[in-house]
Amino acid sequence: MLHLVMAAVLLQQAPKIDEKRVQELVEKFGDEAIAEREAAVAELLAMGEAVLPLLDKVKGAATGEAKARIEKVIGELTLPARWAKEVIDGDPSQGFQRLDQALRNKELDRTQAGRILSAVLLSEASTPEHRNYMIQIAERHRVRDIWPALVQLLGRDDPGNENFVYNLQRLRPPKEAAPALLKLIPKIQNYNISYQLLEIARNLKPERAAMEACIGAILEGDDENMRNNVLNSLRQGRYPAPLRSLLKCWRSNPSLRPHLIREPILASPPGDAVADVLDLFKSADPDDVQLAIDYVARQKVAAGAGALAKLAEESPELRPRALLALKTLRCVEEVRKWIAGQGGPGRRAAIALAGELAWAETGPEIARCLDDPDPAVRKDAAVAVGAMKVAEAAPKLEALIKDGDSGVRRAAVLSLAALQGKGATKTVLAQMRSENADVQAAAVEALPLVDAELALAELTTEEALGRPITRYALAFMIVKGGQATLHRVMARIGTKLSVDDLNGLVRLIQTTQGK
Repeated sequence: MLHLVMAAVLLQQAPKIDEKRVQELVEKFGDEAIAEREAAVAELLAMGEAVLPLLDKVKGAATGEAKARIEKVIGELTLPARWAKEVIDGDPSQGFQRLDQALRNKELDRTQAGRILSAVLLSEASTPEHRNYMIQIAERHRVRDIWPALVQLLGRDDPGNENFVYNLQRLRPPKEAAPALLKLIPKIQNYNISYQLLEIARNLKPERAAMEACIGAILEGDDENMRNNVLNSLRQGRYPAPLRSLLKCWRSNPSLRPHLIREPILASPPGDAVADVLDLFKSADPDDVQLAIDYVARQKVAAGAGALAKLAEESPELRPRALLALKTLRCVEEVRKWIAGQGGPGRRAAIALAGELAWAETGPEIARCLDDPDPAVRKDAAVAVGAMKVAEAAPKLEALIKDGDSGVRRAAVLSLAALQGKGATKTVLAQMRSENADVQAAAVEALPLVDAELALAELTTEEALGRPITRYALAFMIVKGGQATLHRVMARIGTKLSVDDLNGLVRLIQTTQGK
């Protein structure tokens, strides 16, 4: 009755066995189909030692083949305990020899050997010598099924555990060992053991989610050495990591940010942590905001487009970086919606972004904004269509030159010149005679874009030279056109204009432009 005593002990820790199911399986021992009988045996064996008391209970009423099969199952389930007792109670070397011989003579198969060796390894009565002998047998006969026992031993607080890591490596555990290893690693207090096991698990190519859970537990744990080493490995791309855990590390370890944490964060897909990333845009810490910008760009997080646009509008120092991120994100459809007034940072900000990013796809939406009742929107739209070279917007720009708002007219003049080039010369020159100083200034700015010969001919007439804006325009053309333009201007004006006055204006313009 040795097996009953052992089973009673094991039963205290084992999951509850369904007595009704055991009875059903025993009844299948008499089934005519061999496959049914073998499947019933296999299922009972899988239940482990905890099923022994129930099998003893039903054995008395069984007869014939059913009884023989019950006894076979009982024999298989008690085999490890019987061998373990013999090995542990006797001389270790003799126990080793008997087991080795049984395997050589094929009295035991590898599955049985795995269960026996595991029982000895896990027994509290085993000594290091017993365990060493069992591992030697496992390596000699390639009994890989002892890996669960080694994993359990590694979970114990034992100074000799590092030897089990070496044994596990030599046995080359199967892929199925990865989940158990990954669950164990964060619980181990020995840094060297943890890191070696992590490498073993990585080589088994586990499911990404399981590896991420393990890495996350390490990052959020108390072992600073293990955390820093893992961060370094993450920087090299050796493991995947949950973004949320990395962000926690980022917040709690500012000194590690640039060298160890930043790159792993940027390389980690967002998963369900998108909101955590977007929250960084609201942070008062500049490092957080810059990380958010770069992350959204690297991982193409479309949900970050609105935050980037708002940042570009409100933070001049971060605007270039935000614009670069938006360009990388290619969120054209979002910007088109914003221009149409459907959410986002606002129509004006969206128009400015589209123009600065030169997203021609948004041209039709921006052109429609030239008719907007808000003069500020019309002005921004006029600037944008010129920067983006939206040719079909030219007729509307010509109409806006007569707009009641001088800012709109100024933008229309400049954009029309940008679109039509020489074709806009007459329109630009006409605005030189405007009574509005802002519109006149816009016409001067547009002169380098139009027909220079036609412009010089118009600006060097007696009538034109009598206007102060003309003299300034000529000086502006000289500064932009260089020596060749200077010669052409001087040849035309002769004594009609004071050279000293013209030189003074040229020097003024050069000074303001830093030349």
